[in-house]
Amino acid sequence: MKNTIFYLFFLTVASIAGYSSAAQHLPSDNEIIVAYYGRPGTASLGVLGQYSIDELMEKVKAKADEYTQITGNKNITPAFDIIYGLASSAPGRDKEYILPLSHDKLMKYINAAKSNGFAVIIDLQLGKMTPVEAVKPVLQYLKYDNVHIAIDPEFEVNDLNVRPGKVIGHISGDEVNQVQAAMTDYMKKNNITENKTLVVHMFTSHMVADKKLVKNYDNIDLIMNLDGHGSPKLKIDTYNGLYTADVSAKVAGGFKLFFREDKPSMMTPKQVLGMESVDNAQIKEAPKYINYQ
Repeated sequence: MKNTIFYLFFLTVASIAGYSSAAQHLPSDNEIIVAYYGRPGTASLGVLGQYSIDELMEKVKAKADEYTQITGNKNITPAFDIIYGLASSAPGRDKEYILPLSHDKLMKYINAAKSNGFAVIIDLQLGKMTPVEAVKPVLQYLKYDNVHIAIDPEFEVNDLNVRPGKVIGHISGDEVNQVQAAMTDYMKKNNITENKTLVVHMFTSHMVADKKLVKNYDNIDLIMNLDGHGSPKLKIDTYNGLYTADVSAKVAGGFKLFFREDKPSMMTPKQVLGMESVDNAQIKEAPKYINYQ
């Protein structure tokens, strides 16, 4: 679906600009996460599922090192962005249209990541669940200092009589707050003091409604990750329209790249960070989260 509607990114400019000036807790200026995205064991869902953990670690580390080498920034963290809750066309036992990843499989990635200085983003598609319902089973993993959370509204069908994939799902700013509140409560109860990242995926204006409702929660870095297939110029022009200097001071941005689908070629790290132009276009505000599928 993303490859056919990347142009709809442009529709989000007005609504993203609507964030209140105190809405977000931002990562530090030089803090960047470089992640590979996918579902373990499922090659069709992204590069993460196409390799063993050992092979994947080498590839992600090499990609993160590219960013370190061109910037001199030592605060670039390689990461696994793992689809934990996978939307399904069948309702399943719990009638939620979600297939969770097993605990044992997830822990293999968490432990390998922790041993090698990687972060893990636990990615949640929603199906029939609300965001806070989807996040509750994975809060336990926040006790690992390298684990963070992402929510993906694309396949949300709560209160709809359709299966995931039939419509583009959406969540509200208040539901983003509910997830942040659930994370904060768990962190307080378990004496977790380090910052945690919450990534929210979005590629149309409707996927996150009522953005002005989004609040600032201590120790949570909120990143709006805008993804979609397209030419470098289209992606850069879109990103610049969304992430002006003013908006970037309030909302941390993410930028997604596709190894196979970005045509005619995938952008280089220098182009992603705005250090070089491509097709007479250049990113103005560097993203804090860069993920590859």
